[in-house]
Amino acid sequence: MDDEEMNKKECGRRRGLTSVTLQWIAEKLRRTAQIKEALERGTYRVDSNKVAEAILNGDNHPKQ
Repeated sequence: MDDEEMNKKECGRRRGLTSVTLQWIAEKLRRTAQIKEALERGTYRVDSNKVAEAILNGDNHPKQ
């Protein structure tokens, strides 16, 4: 088996773009609901390091 075949086996089945996008949307909706609940309870705290890291890494779009 060559390297390319090994890589395909290790990665498993590739997911289509639609599947990845839907998964990303579902995660964003779950996270939004968690934040809204924490805001209502008055327990939400922003981790400024995570916010800065997300902005710098462009983590605000679907991953492929």
